[in-house]
Amino acid sequence: MITYVVLLIFAGGLIFVLPYAHDYYVKSKLEPQVELSKALDKMAEVQSYRYSLDSGFTVDGRKEVISRVEGEKNGNNTHIRGEMVNTPVDIYYINRTVYNYDSFAEKWIVIESDTTNFEDLMISELHPLSNFRFSNIKNITKEGFEVIDGRECLVVMCNPTVESKLLETLWHNFTYKIWIDYKKSLIKKAVLQAENKQTKDTRLNIEVKFKDFDRNIKIIPPDTTVKKKQS
Repeated sequence: MITYVVLLIFAGGLIFVLPYAHDYYVKSKLEPQVELSKALDKMAEVQSYRYSLDSGFTVDGRKEVISRVEGEKNGNNTHIRGEMVNTPVDIYYINRTVYNYDSFAEKWIVIESDTTNFEDLMISELHPLSNFRFSNIKNITKEGFEVIDGRECLVVMCNPTVESKLLETLWHNFTYKIWIDYKKSLIKKAVLQAENKQTKDTRLNIEVKFKDFDRNIKIIPPDTTVKKKQS
């Protein structure tokens, strides 16, 4: 009888411990370079998502804000709202046409472009994945695990060579910290830092978070004939 009770206790302990042991084993086998490569490829295939992006720079320890925006993207169409350089922004980019609300004139300004790569030349606030185009990646390390929006993420650090014209013109020595939802191979969050090419004491900081991957996100042009309601 005692042996039977002991076996029951042992079996109960196994039922409790085994899932954690399996989870530990899976996480211990994750290779940061492999997971990062898979996540970058998967992000390039995602058709729609929502995101937030904060950017700024530090000069001699003093922080300056460049932008704080929230955006949504579906294919080549994008909508962002927030603040850039202490100015409210509400911008749509649809079918290579920009709709920019001028909060001072209280009207929409429409800018059309016939350039096929126009989006690649635009600010990272409108095209956040442009920050993740790398020609080479060095010093990839596994930093641990953190939970982002209820998803356990592998945290990876790396020093890539970026392909963004906007970034590489002024900055170098890039360091990225990336949170990867390793079960879905998606990037949930990333923080990048870089050094100004002219002034070493000036550093760039960009934080971007992603969510609602491949959701049905509708982005339609604003009604430019009416004054926008202020929120």
